[in-house]
Parts: sequence; C-alpha cells; structure tokens
Amino acid sequence: MTNSNRPGALESGAPQGNSDAFRRALGHFSTGVTIITAESDGVRAGITANSFNSVSLDPPLVLWSVKKTSTSWPIFAAAKSFAINVLASDQAQLASQFAKSGTDKFKDVDWEPGATGAPLLAGVTAQFECARRAEYEGGDHLIVVGEVSYFARYERRPLVFSQGRFSLAIDNVDAAPTNADQRGDQYPTFLTMFRRAFLQRASEFREEAHSVGFTMNESRLMYHLELSPGLSLEGLARVSLLDLDTATDGIASLERKEWIGRGSDGSLQLTVLGLEQNAKLGRLAHAAEANKLMRFSAAQISKTREIIEAFGGRLDNIPAYREPE
Repeated sequence: MTNSNRPGALESGAPQGNSDAFRRALGHFSTGVTIITAESDGVRAGITANSFNSVSLDPPLVLWSVKKTSTSWPIFAAAKSFAINVLASDQAQLASQFAKSGTDKFKDVDWEPGATGAPLLAGVTAQFECARRAEYEGGDHLIVVGEVSYFARYERRPLVFSQGRFSLAIDNVDAAPTNADQRGDQYPTFLTMFRRAFLQRASEFREEAHSVGFTMNESRLMYHLELSPGLSLEGLARVSLLDLDTATDGIASLERKEWIGRGSDGSLQLTVLGLEQNAKLGRLAHAAEANKLMRFSAAQISKTREIIEAFGGRLDNIPAYREPE
C-alpha cells in the first residue's frame, strides 16, 4: 500500500508493492515521444517509446528500452538496424496507435523505407537510422543501443509526455529576460501573454483539483467523460490524450471513489456522485476566475472573450467524441 506520510507528497513509499504509484512518480520526468521501427524479411514492427536517450557523440550512440515480453521484439531482434522517429506535437494519435498490440499499426500511416529498410514515418520532428550494436539486461526490459548512421530534423514542435499524458512544449517566458524593451515594444505579444496566463492558471487549477480530491489526470478523465458519456476505456484514453496504462489507473481510482460506473457493455459514465464532484470542481474553478475578474466590467470581459476567440479560442465548434462505428 502506498505510504503518503512524506510532508506535501501526493504519494510516497518504496517501489515494491507500489508499482502504479512508482510509475506515476516516474511520470513527473517529462520526455519526448518516439516510435521505434524495424523491418525483417518483409515484416514491419513499430513500438511507441519514451525511453529514447542519447549516449555518446563519438561514436554517435543512442539507446531505448523494450519489455522482454513485447510481441514486436522478435522482429527487432532479427533486424540489424532500426529507426527512431521523434513525434511532432500533432501526432499523439499516432503514438496511441503504435502503443497497441495485436493490430496493424501501419494501417493508413504515411511512411517510407529508410536506407536500411526500417520505416521512416512522415510528419515527425526528427529521425535517426541506427545499426543495432548491443542489448543489455534491465530488469523486465532490454536496453537496446544503436549507432546512428543518418539523422534528419525538421522545423516542427515535438510531442511531450508528462505525468501520464501527452502535452505540448511551451516556452517558459520567465526563464529568460524578454527583449521587448530593446525593440521598443509597448506591450508583449498576445502569444507571450497567453503562454504566461496559461502556465499561471494551470498551476492554480492543479491546486484546486487536489483540494477536492482530484489528480490532474482524474480531472481530465472526468471532464471528457461528462462531455462524451458512454465511452470505452480506450476511447476515453484517446480523447483525454492519456496513455492506456495511465487511463486504466485513473479509471480504477475513480471507480473506487464511486465517481465513475460502467454500463452492462463496459462503457463508462459518471455516477451521480461523480457529477456532483465535477460540478464542485467547476464551481471552484469558476469562483477563482471570477475573483480575478471582479474589477472588470461585463463589457470588458465580453470584449476580452471576443479577442481570445479571434485567436481560435472557441469551444462551440468542437464536437463531443464518439466511439467509431
């Protein structure tokens, strides 16, 4: 059972017996997202992985890790080379597709064979073609080391994986001084202001969610399930931009709290208690924002909403997610 007695910690304890909590703690280290591909005797394999890392510049070595029980590993083991495709910010769906087993992962995917035959995926932010050099034991995983023979990078923002969900990389406007004064600008750009406001409000909302018993992943699952009741676990994970393991953990926690229930077909829906908790968090979030806006008139707030909508901040044109037929 998870030990939560470390002051201020959401969860703490030894990893043994707390594997789910341990994985959530590891998720606080943000990474990029890759799809590792290989081809052997005309058979392709692809695995979503965030374990990719550089090892050496001379020689140019990189590594990634794979579960020993992976059904795709035999193809990688038979191939002498592999490719690492670093995903761009709009490729979260592709990451989910290659994270599943027992399906044709390359269906409807735009790709071409690299120099060694390993598939290179279109639309990524970087690619590395590698010769397999070594594998090392790593508990329930194998650590695979490759030597890069060719690389390419593109002007695309990378996809980020953090705390069990896909995210976007946003520049930290407070990490370096702005050069607005040097340019003589009277005000920073709207982009800079939106970034700063988002980071500040997201940090505050995290505390509001925790105060009523939500983790951030749980609040995301509950929000999307209220928008689209009756989703399957896989569908809810997809629309919430969570990996399947993290969504499974979150749903299990919400079921224990009796905030989420299942229909006879296994579909998910909020319980009466869950709807009440969602409403409670909504009231808390709206009250916090109302407190910030109280010094502005209704006309000023309305005009601000118009400005934000001009930058694409509309919600009424986003349909609720529905399971595919």
